[in-house]
Amino acid sequence: MYDAESVLRIVDDHVVLVVLLGALALAANWTYFFECARLAQRDRCTPMALWATTIFIGHDGSYLLHADQWFNGYDGVPGSWFPPLFWVGLIVTFTFECIFFVQTVRFGRREIAPRLTQQQWVGYCLGALVAGFVFWSVVKTYLDDDLYLMTFLVTFGMCAPATIPAMIRRGSRLGTGIVQMWAYALIGVFYIALTVLVLGDPFDDVVWLLGCATCLGLSAFLLVLVHRLPEPDPAT
Repeated sequence: MYDAESVLRIVDDHVVLVVLLGALALAANWTYFFECARLAQRDRCTPMALWATTIFIGHDGSYLLHADQWFNGYDGVPGSWFPPLFWVGLIVTFTFECIFFVQTVRFGRREIAPRLTQQQWVGYCLGALVAGFVFWSVVKTYLDDDLYLMTFLVTFGMCAPATIPAMIRRGSRLGTGIVQMWAYALIGVFYIALTVLVLGDPFDDVVWLLGCATCLGLSAFLLVLVHRLPEPDPAT
């Protein structure tokens, strides 16, 4: 899809914009994840669908596991500072994803699989975690996305379909909030600006732009939905 060294040279040519937009996107991501964890703990419910949590853990976990590649694999290439910086940022998101998994184990059975015992539910969640990591590894092996720049947009876009069904089913802001959804929308705004306006080719391809438009559309839908839903009833 792209030549990693060529992209890193573009990154090095636009240090200020890359750091600024990248930092804003990550800050919005951390805010979104913090709100997911906080609201799930407050309302004792799942923060998002289990399938999404397991894939996110696979995505960020695999990036963290390849630390040697990011710190040593691009020595001498302009922009080689970018992958290690991204690696540090993903430590935070990976930590939140592990919290999501624990919350799903603790609170998810009652909502998702009430006929299972807690022990059976834990076994199911662990099996889903293994499956998510394996399937993510298979997909990543055959993707030509060395720097994880394209898969970041994909995992971002997956947050919406992982959350929308639960919001509709619950019929309230149980486990969700307005700050959370604004933070989610800003992830897309800043990251899409970084890839399309700064990095340029190959991120000005029609398919990439269609994916960006879809993600922004899902963000707008989430904002409308969360504003229309009532606050959860404390009695329930």
